[in-house]
Amino acid sequence: MPSTNNLPQTPATYLRTITIIHLALAAGQVLFGIVVLSLNKRIIINVRDTRDPLVYAVPALAITCFILSGFLYKKVLSGGIRPDSTLKGKLVMYQTALIIRLALLEGPSLFGIVAFFLTGSLFFLLISVVLIGYFIYIRPTKGNIEETLELTFAEKQTFNRRDEYLQ
Repeated sequence: MPSTNNLPQTPATYLRTITIIHLALAAGQVLFGIVVLSLNKRIIINVRDTRDPLVYAVPALAITCFILSGFLYKKVLSGGIRPDSTLKGKLVMYQTALIIRLALLEGPSLFGIVAFFLTGSLFFLLISVVLIGYFIYIRPTKGNIEETLELTFAEKQTFNRRDEYLQ
């Protein structure tokens, strides 16, 4: 019977994994935006067309998902991490919370890019650019992880040993 245990993970591989996840999601948005921008022949700046439901839907979705991403990120971290959690358990919860947060930001960004493609209005692309900028701003770093998880001194020492397996 195959083992269901994950492969041993070190702090270095953990950081590399979440960095690759973040980079892939960010690059996908940026590349999609560039492709759509190059394909779109008709570019306009028009937010006065109140008959277009996208003028309301794109900003509403962006604001809603922005707020929801922060709320769920904090909720997952506060609810899933107990004081007796191991460092590996805390890092797994952080990765889960981060993926939820990034997914909730990526959705409206891609929707804005698609709305730009359909209408040619730079207003939608601007919303996506702002979301992508924030997406890049919240990238996971070692210091950010330590601060967010409020690691103890012993946990920080373990996290700084880049080639020691997490337990």
